[in-house]
Amino acid sequence: MSKTGSCLCGDVNFSYKSDPVMFLMCHCTDCQKSTGSPVASIIVVSENEFSFSGPTSSYECEAKVTRSFCKICGSQVFSRIESAPGVVAIKTGVLDEQPTTKPNLVCWTKSKPDWFEISHPEVSFKENPN
Repeated sequence: MSKTGSCLCGDVNFSYKSDPVMFLMCHCTDCQKSTGSPVASIIVVSENEFSFSGPTSSYECEAKVTRSFCKICGSQVFSRIESAPGVVAIKTGVLDEQPTTKPNLVCWTKSKPDWFEISHPEVSFKENPN
């Protein structure tokens, strides 16, 4: 898997040096609204190993997650989570190559729409993991 990615228009590019420390799926309503999808697919990497270039803006939601997105096309590129310092969360849709492994956990299953059927990892949380 390459360790690079970009937004839809290509103006924001990023790379990371180390393997992801986590690969998760999230059904929280903030992720649903920010992605326009019933689930967010996310890898988590060390902030020290992550770099980006290009015009971004950001928005911090009530959950203290700061989502950074391209100022031109609006693609959400990465997030920083106040309760998880030192890491960056990247939506897998902006990766140049998709992960070759499966997610290792899912959170906020209580917010998953009933109509949405998906195979979840064994490690599952109704809300945030502690």
